[in-house]
Amino acid sequence: MRKIPVLLLVLSLVFGVSMISCGPKRANSSKDAITIAKAIENVKEKSDYLVSQANAFYNSKEFQQAIDISQYVLRYVDKNSQETKNILEKAKEALAKQLQEIAADAKKKISGFGK
Repeated sequence: MRKIPVLLLVLSLVFGVSMISCGPKRANSSKDAITIAKAIENVKEKSDYLVSQANAFYNSKEFQQAIDISQYVLRYVDKNSQETKNILEKAKEALAKQLQEIAADAKKKISGFGK
């Protein structure tokens, strides 16, 4: 009988530690990430959180979201963040490339229309 409460306690601790080690999950949008960040008092923690969110959006190929967060960080949180500047530059380049590919594909479809 006494084993069950101990087992539940151990399982709760393991679950809690695993959730902490996973870190913050990606926000649904840049707007959500910024709203969450506004509640973080410490500037370094706020910046770290937003940089991690910008990276998550970049890695998910949601470049505009990464750009929005990066611009917010540089404007309101840490104007000297080199990591944020790097993310912003990479995301802008990736977005431009993505848009060029979309435009080229549309041009190809239009030029083939009616043939």
